[in-house]
Amino acid sequence: MKFKIFVEQADILDNCRGFIGGWHGLGEIGYITVSHLIQELKMRRIATIMSSGAPPFISVQNNQLRLPFEIYGKKELDFAVFIPHLQPYRHVQIEFSEKLSEWILSHQNFEIAYFVGGVDIHLKTSESTLQYIPTRALYTYTHLAPGFTEEVNSNLLDPGLFVAGPLAIMLGYLDMNMFPAVGLLAYAERERPDPLGAVAAVGKLDELLNVEIKTEELVKNARIIEEEIKRQLAPMEETGKDKLTTRRMYT
Repeated sequence: MKFKIFVEQADILDNCRGFIGGWHGLGEIGYITVSHLIQELKMRRIATIMSSGAPPFISVQNNQLRLPFEIYGKKELDFAVFIPHLQPYRHVQIEFSEKLSEWILSHQNFEIAYFVGGVDIHLKTSESTLQYIPTRALYTYTHLAPGFTEEVNSNLLDPGLFVAGPLAIMLGYLDMNMFPAVGLLAYAERERPDPLGAVAAVGKLDELLNVEIKTEELVKNARIIEEEIKRQLAPMEETGKDKLTTRRMYT
């Protein structure tokens, strides 16, 4: 599989210590979250990923081509945001996710990675709004927000639940390489995009990254966001080559 990252703003990328990614999964929580971060923080595209695993679709946004896999950043921020407008083809998702993980590991400035996903809201058994999946090395990272380690340990993904898809592959790969990373799984509806569920993930990133990320627009435009995501996913679903699944796990 071809996989190459074209860096457009090296000065911004080199300043990034954190990596954030959100995939199309249960409730579209990951994608909605990273989309909101990019829009609310007025981030700009700093790199693109060209891959033979990308579905053959592009669009136009803000007077420039929007490609399937993009990375955003901003000079005033010290983290980069990866946004997959479409999923890689299913038969290459493992290889794609591993190559992206290798790139994170090879970028010497990255110190930690956050991956956002969803967990079925009908499985909620506590007052917590998130469940977590940490790599072993997360506990060695000295710049975590105060009390976050304790919060993670108190709200680990319930035993018996499974994580699947690119998020699972990347967390597993980074864990094997002893890199600090954590999955933030917000409770969400299974059968539809859930912008309201993404509010919890955005709020936690606000705290972890020490930036102000407002969520009023996310709540206000929930229905509009749902329709936009459905419109974006329609072409790929029509190919019949890769369809989103909804199970009692993150996909």
